[in-house]
Amino acid sequence: MVVSAAASYTLLIVESPVIARIIQRVAPSSVYVLSTNGYAWKPVYDAERNQLKAKADPDQLGFRKELKQQASWAGNIIIATDPDPSGDFIAWSICKFLKNPSIKRSHIQHLGRKGIERLISSAEVIQTDLLELRLKNRSLIRHQWNKTGRRPSMEIAALSSTFSSYFAYQHFADQKGQIWYSNRSIQCASDEWIQVQNSMSDSEYHSANPLSTFDLLQLAYEKDIFRSFANAQETLQQLFTHTLDYSEESLISYPRTSANSYFSETWASLQQQFFQLNHTGEFKPMFIRNIAGQEVSHESLYPISLTNTPDKVGGELLSTLRDLYDLIYHQTLRAITVPTEKHMAYQTAFHQDVQFYSTTNKSEISNTELLPIRTISEIGSLLSSHRVLSPSSFGEKLDRWISQKYLEMDGAFLKPGKYLAPYVNDGPQYADQIEQLFNLIDEQNLKAETIASILS
Repeated sequence: MVVSAAASYTLLIVESPVIARIIQRVAPSSVYVLSTNGYAWKPVYDAERNQLKAKADPDQLGFRKELKQQASWAGNIIIATDPDPSGDFIAWSICKFLKNPSIKRSHIQHLGRKGIERLISSAEVIQTDLLELRLKNRSLIRHQWNKTGRRPSMEIAALSSTFSSYFAYQHFADQKGQIWYSNRSIQCASDEWIQVQNSMSDSEYHSANPLSTFDLLQLAYEKDIFRSFANAQETLQQLFTHTLDYSEESLISYPRTSANSYFSETWASLQQQFFQLNHTGEFKPMFIRNIAGQEVSHESLYPISLTNTPDKVGGELLSTLRDLYDLIYHQTLRAITVPTEKHMAYQTAFHQDVQFYSTTNKSEISNTELLPIRTISEIGSLLSSHRVLSPSSFGEKLDRWISQKYLEMDGAFLKPGKYLAPYVNDGPQYADQIEQLFNLIDEQNLKAETIASILS
């Protein structure tokens, strides 16, 4: 690429070379996209001095040379890495290398032209000092946690807490293994059977939520499409980077998200597309829409164009990609339309303001007993809220925890495996400690002694 030194253009830096090539095709001509292809520097943390350094990877010398050259020509530099610890480190290491205080950061929503325009227009200047502080504090917290050998790793501790009484329950299983849900979360023991009775007069429309990555993995498992959770997530990434032959359009939005909501402009776009479909359903009115706030980096999954129906695009997709797209497409339609199916309500004497509904049982029964459970999706959401796991690694870690017997599948839900069960009683303590520790992420001059006092 030949550009004069005086020219001003945007240098957009992403992690994946595949994503870089796709963005380059649809981005304005004034945008040059460069991929880091992972880490160009490796993190080196000195716990004694609480110092973080970026050690140059010799295999990435070519990238660093091109980065420096392109940055010298660019009038606008934007880093679009994931909003997780590895993405934060890549952004910070680039800032340290270029020594440019005006570098901005943004996040990829989807790989269509409008998505890239939004990425560029919403970019904000990186506060390098704050980013470094968070990275160092996160490293110090994990170092101090691992230093005490009497507890499991932070991830396993957080996992054990999801099966404890620390978190309320909203999903249940009856004696036949069918899944129920409640209209609000309730605090109860994980082994407590709850007697519910048909309320006879009450029923409720069940409104579907927009899809998170965790929800999609749950649905993919229930449909028995993939051989593993990691395989499902790899296929999801392939679907994200797939472009249609006849139009070069991308199919879905960003595939790594914990959100169950869309941005306002996405709702408006989906509504416009919905009316073009001549769909028989009614689009959700404003007051029942899940709208994402500005604090959300990545909104829920959705097909970029509702006119690209599974039947229309299925011919150029491999079977697993087609099945996954079909799930995303039809679940999105459910999430944006007013529900029409009513579910019979059940109540219990101990939680009189709570109603319980069966997701599968169409026949009316007078009473039954329900046991609190954790769904695949719920485990992912809770661990994400703990800030110990990002959506991008969930599938791989689920497979590992199951193979290592930390988790067991029981139908469509999860339960503690034999190596996790001994930690569940301490789960509330672990959850409380993790929450306290991550509330210190922005703390200036965080000391090891402060962390140790929380862990003692």
